[in-house]
Amino acid sequence: MIERARGVLLLVTLAMLGACDGKRASEEVPPAAEQPQVVEAVDPQAAESLSRAVWEAGLAQVTDVQAAIEALNRALAGLLDKPSEDHLEAAKLAWLDAHREFAAALPYIRLAFAPAPLREQGRELLLTVDSWPAQPGYLDTVPGYSDSGIVNDTAVELTLANLRRQHRLTAHEEASTGFHALEVMLWGPTSERVADDFIAVSTGEKPEALATNRRRQLTRLMGEALGEDFNRLAKRLAYGANDLSQPFLALEPVARLQQIRAIHTQVIDEELLRRLPESSESDVESSRAADSKQAILATLRTLQANWLPASGAGLAELLLDRNQQQALAEHFVALEELLLGMEDPVELAELDQLARGRQLMEALAGLMSGTVDVPAADEDMTPVSLQGQ
Repeated sequence: MIERARGVLLLVTLAMLGACDGKRASEEVPPAAEQPQVVEAVDPQAAESLSRAVWEAGLAQVTDVQAAIEALNRALAGLLDKPSEDHLEAAKLAWLDAHREFAAALPYIRLAFAPAPLREQGRELLLTVDSWPAQPGYLDTVPGYSDSGIVNDTAVELTLANLRRQHRLTAHEEASTGFHALEVMLWGPTSERVADDFIAVSTGEKPEALATNRRRQLTRLMGEALGEDFNRLAKRLAYGANDLSQPFLALEPVARLQQIRAIHTQVIDEELLRRLPESSESDVESSRAADSKQAILATLRTLQANWLPASGAGLAELLLDRNQQQALAEHFVALEELLLGMEDPVELAELDQLARGRQLMEALAGLMSGTVDVPAADEDMTPVSLQGQ
């Protein structure tokens, strides 16, 4: 799954670049023609082969997300059928696996919706499956508010269609679908969820209106929604019978590489940097599941596999010069080592670690864009003989 995308880490000594100036975040994906063409000439045949390989890797990774969500829904069914601490733990582990598979697929999903006519669809999909932070009180009982949340609001009919209508209804943190809404249900509003919270109750005048029964239904629907969303996406990604691959393949091969490059720098600027807080008091993704660091690593490993694959040509070989390739490899190594040494969730990391992580991410984006020149090391310079002059 995620491991298939992971390139072989190049064990080299870190040679830091200067910090990049600010973020290059943008709401629009620049046309391929506006992207810097660092390498004077890219072999069209090599560009054709690599661009198709990237798309196919994306389809494979989305298929892995589908499989992980199917496993998640099986674990949810086990929990709801026979609530126990073991079944709750199994559901949490399945959530973690599915969330990390999704994080690994994120660059491919962003690429699929890169064309201007598709961008709003892509934005809506990501807001549906990955909206965060999720407000616990919008979903469930929280301390001091025993009647809060959809689980207590019997005016909200619990159907999949209605659950989607409730999503981000009046505020962006009012998530009712996606990974982070389900995270609240499994870990609990205060990260103290117990299996007994999912025990069905059949007594009373209207048992379907009881919070515990509505919690069960809400949790089940969230899993169904994730499965539905990714099944639909997978069908649209396959070659030949969809509206996502065709605009990509309609581009000239070199233009496809430039589009991939643009998307990858945006993933760092608009996705990864905002997941690495500037202070220890910031909201982070997956704070209850303590999965923000591992999700970041999963996305970075996809980028690394595309730029510096274990075998064959990657984006770095075709788009960057030798010194830029070396620097890129060094920065991937340095960033992974830094993240692995951090607390998870990353809001618990030391402030200097967070600052260093942001610096490395910005440097990666600059190298990928081809706008950062890397001078040759002294040992790489060809000496000039002065004898005989």
